[in-house]
Amino acid sequence: MHFDQAAATWDDSPVRRERAQALAETLRPIIRQHQYRNALDYGAGTGAVSFLLAGELRHILLADLSEGMVRKAMENITESGLANLEARRLDLLMTPFDEPPFDLIYTLMTLHHIRDIRGILERFYALLRPGGCCCIADLESEDGSFHAEFPDFDGHNGFAPDGLALQMEAVGFTDINYHRFFTIARPLPDGGEKAYPLFFMQGAKGIL
Repeated sequence: MHFDQAAATWDDSPVRRERAQALAETLRPIIRQHQYRNALDYGAGTGAVSFLLAGELRHILLADLSEGMVRKAMENITESGLANLEARRLDLLMTPFDEPPFDLIYTLMTLHHIRDIRGILERFYALLRPGGCCCIADLESEDGSFHAEFPDFDGHNGFAPDGLALQMEAVGFTDINYHRFFTIARPLPDGGEKAYPLFFMQGAKGIL
């Protein structure tokens, strides 16, 4: 998939804006309840979710593998004047990363692009402070049609939430829960629609 080329117009999609809003609304009460202050937005893209949460957190690191997405996120940060957002190109599975622990890590439509699920969950767990929270928003299991227009896609066709919850538990997360929080509807040639539900899952490092 060609995220570098797509970055310039990524935020033009109403569906992407709507799902970012839905995730921000889901995260906001969690941030307030636990008085979280710093966060990692992994696979942040242009930063749509984090811009909506900038008023809730002291610092958010927007990390992405795509240079184009990071460059666009940096432009958006400069234009917004927000001093508590930082964008950086980062691959947690390949790059040494020594930062103070985060209160919160969240991802939106990122995990299904990562082959090594256990590896990335272990990295998320290690980067959280005790009492911190990892929140994953992604596709429920689908038939492969979601990425049908991208023949080079080599990720996961979504996830069974109960199976992913077991993987989170296996690396140490506790208090794991999940629910459906958004649905992407795509038109079909016959005039109907195909629904792609998204789940929201959270797990804690230690006891919340």
